[in-house]
Amino acid sequence: MTPRFFSFDPRPTRISLILGACLLAVLTAWALADYRGGGGLVAMARAGISAGLMLTFLVSVHRLRPRAGWGITLDAAGVRVARPFSGQPLELHWGQIDSVRRVGRKGSVLGLFLKEEGRVLVTRHLFARKAVYEELIAALEDRLPPPRFDA
Repeated sequence: MTPRFFSFDPRPTRISLILGACLLAVLTAWALADYRGGGGLVAMARAGISAGLMLTFLVSVHRLRPRAGWGITLDAAGVRVARPFSGQPLELHWGQIDSVRRVGRKGSVLGLFLKEEGRVLVTRHLFARKAVYEELIAALEDRLPPPRFDA
């Protein structure tokens, strides 16, 4: 089996986080203006909370940037999944994976269920296009048997 790489590129998620950070910047400025106008401690607390959320959004945008080797690799040995917020990839051998199935209301989460009571979840929002996500699911389903008790 030739290695296949499916890269993570969460553009829509990053755009949403950037828009949210811009909205939080406006709310922070508004709360600071209210504080200067005599709003008291409540206005300062609002400014601090919104500034903290804005910083969290911006850090998330930075951590979700596309980079080399960031995605899912399928090869003869198994599956290598790069984690969105940590540096170490998770390497799974084909023998460790019990089944692969969609989870969630709309099937937007791919679950790799392990034999030793565990699971690895890969969400749809980590991919730029739905076609790449569907191609990944098809490649995994070709390699692994369908889940037990499937109707």
